Amino acid sequence: MLAAPTTHFVSLAQAILYRGAGIVMVWPTLLALLAIGAAFFAGTLRRVRSALAAG
Repeated sequence: MLAAPTTHFVSLAQAILYRGAGIVMVWPTLLALLAIGAAFFAGTLRRVRSALAAG
């Protein structure tokens, strides 16, 4: 479940909206979301580049 970005987003949103948490409290979750997003972006970029090169 920790690889799913929605898990981290819900945790981040609840911390900010319900508890008023600042960046100091949510930076690990934000960092996890950024890492997952970067991994998905890199994979997608690789697939698009290979599809354009093959076509």
